[in-house]
Amino acid sequence: MWAAQPRRAPPAGEVEIEVKATGLNFRDVMWNLGLLPEEALEDGYAGASLGMECAGVVAAVGPGETALSPGDRVVAFVKGGFSSHVIAPAFALRRIPPAMSFDAAATIPVAFLTAYYSLVHLAQLKRGETVLIHGGAGAVGLAALQVAHLVGATIIATAGTDEKRALLRDLGVQYVLNSRTLAFADEVMKHTQDKGVDVVLNSLAGEAMVRSMDCLRPFGRFVELGKRDFYANTHIGLRPFRRNLTYHGVDVDQLLTGHRELTGQLFGEVLAHFETGQFVPLPHRIFPGDQITDAFRLMQRSGHIGKIVVRPADRPTATRLQAGKFPVSIDGWHLIVGGTSGFGFAMAEWLADRGARHLVLASRSGTVSEELDAKIAELRTAGVTVDLMQLDVTDSANCEALLAGLQRVRPVKGIVHAAMVLEDRLIENLDQEAIETVLAPKVGGGLNLERLSRKMKLDYLLLFSSATTFLGNPGQFNYVAANAYLEGLARKAQQAGVPAVAVAWGAIEDTGYLARNIQNNASLRKRFASSLVSARNAMNGLDLAFDANGKPTISALSIAQVDWSMVKRELAVGRAPFFSAVISGAGARQSIDAAATLEKLKGVSIEEATTVLLDMVVDEIARVLRLPSKEVDRHRPLAEIGMDSLMMLELRATVESTLQVDLPMMSLANGITPSDVARRVAGLLLGGDQKEKVPGRLMTLSGSHLGTELEQVDRQEHLAAAKAVLEHSSKLQGSL
Repeated sequence: MWAAQPRRAPPAGEVEIEVKATGLNFRDVMWNLGLLPEEALEDGYAGASLGMECAGVVAAVGPGETALSPGDRVVAFVKGGFSSHVIAPAFALRRIPPAMSFDAAATIPVAFLTAYYSLVHLAQLKRGETVLIHGGAGAVGLAALQVAHLVGATIIATAGTDEKRALLRDLGVQYVLNSRTLAFADEVMKHTQDKGVDVVLNSLAGEAMVRSMDCLRPFGRFVELGKRDFYANTHIGLRPFRRNLTYHGVDVDQLLTGHRELTGQLFGEVLAHFETGQFVPLPHRIFPGDQITDAFRLMQRSGHIGKIVVRPADRPTATRLQAGKFPVSIDGWHLIVGGTSGFGFAMAEWLADRGARHLVLASRSGTVSEELDAKIAELRTAGVTVDLMQLDVTDSANCEALLAGLQRVRPVKGIVHAAMVLEDRLIENLDQEAIETVLAPKVGGGLNLERLSRKMKLDYLLLFSSATTFLGNPGQFNYVAANAYLEGLARKAQQAGVPAVAVAWGAIEDTGYLARNIQNNASLRKRFASSLVSARNAMNGLDLAFDANGKPTISALSIAQVDWSMVKRELAVGRAPFFSAVISGAGARQSIDAAATLEKLKGVSIEEATTVLLDMVVDEIARVLRLPSKEVDRHRPLAEIGMDSLMMLELRATVESTLQVDLPMMSLANGITPSDVARRVAGLLLGGDQKEKVPGRLMTLSGSHLGTELEQVDRQEHLAAAKAVLEHSSKLQGSL
């Protein structure tokens, strides 16, 4: 979501940019899906943020900055580029030509600096030499074609689909090969009369990477762009290097931090080639800010050519999503019913941090534990008035007397109804008493407070509900019903002019009932371990329910971190159409029930285990591809079914996390079928031959760039744009 953040003035040496367009990179998608290890980012310029390139207008400059001025149109490397405003060091900015659009400029930084640094600075590619460019239809690949044309090199390029190979041929690439079969290596040697190429720009992994290195002639240069072999610590022999080969590992993200002067120089040279018309921006598809999720999903399934560009959310969109301000009066009373323990007391502390100076903590006992007594003493030392009062919220007269007494001292400005009683039972064991025990404080107390609130000028009336209201929870039918009533009561109260909001809280990790019991309850740990959120972070979410003037904008909201895979697996309601959007968009999920699977596999043979696992693997593949299970061919290679390497990583992550096996990436080789995957997992689970060879060849990480099919709706538009992009480059090579 787009959320409001405070702007800050740029410090010395830095510049604030009003962002007009941001380039989406494969790195962003992998980080968002949790498929990139933290070590891949720890030494980088962009760090653990999304968006490392953008184009826009200089909004402000730091002290001493003279090279750039407010109003300059620039393109830049940034941290957190999916923003309306971002601050970046001056060395990472360059002016863009007057006729170039911001969307086009956003395609430049990562792709062109990577290609230029790799081929010109490191490999020192020269006129007449031959370069093998893997992933030629991706952003870096298309930029590399322009760089190779500029220096006058002969190009051999690969791509993963017939359509993208046809595009490369249309762009004037003389030799176009298939990257999804190792036959490309033999074809390279054939096209070069067995001499090999001078430079390889590589994004393939595993055996394909090794075969690419074999394509080099003596004194050849190998430039590695991929990351998977680095973090898998893949071993390669030294024998090829006897021929005076040179190996370069490239990560532009680290280049920006380790060699600022060189980065600035090369970035300047790249933009100079755009000024002269020798380079042109990449073909790109534009997404408005409110469709950013669609942009990420398109890149995940490799449904694009060139770049994906996202514009910042417009103000109406941002206004709908940005936080307002929860109203906290300094002078008035803040009454927390149920505030003498757990989550209610945490609410009192949060209000004090937000500026409240007069708190009333009420409950049936009116007493607190020794631990909380010490915390109250700290609040009082900090200047906060804290009064403990006894209150039976179900007693109308008791409520009226307490509020009248408070009003005589100072106005009551806020009421929090956090009182609750639990009586968990399965529905077959419920009786009238168990129902009334739970409903009385929630429903009866809520009605009393809502009625009395109409006589006061409150800033807020918070009615504490639970996320179980919209999900249900076995054994808590009475509790769910009570909370559902409160949400209806909040809507009724708002219609009567009371600023009431029902808040359905999720699982809180550091205070309240769940925090007290989760450590000693294995069932609770299993159910909520992935959904816990701190009380402070949860309460900060209350800003979402109020506008900038402190007025409620909705009557009910839920503040929760939800593990949708668990919901789908454990609760039937999670499989209802109502939740289809969040369930299908939840990323890598644990849709395989590990306990049930292992139970089925006890004492069975490898063949029987394979049969059991095959159904589950097919279901998981169908979920990833969003297809009916019956449409997944069990004996057809995953790549032919439509699984790109990101999808395979998602399948692998689900299998590993749920069945607790280590599934090597070799197990998802290019020629492997769903049946092969099931057989491999069965061997791992039952202690079979873990060195079993898997048919086919490694699926390359660059497959996510080389992709599956383009979206039919705009295929011709993309092809036409891509052809136009490099048309002049082909002519340039001819003139050279």
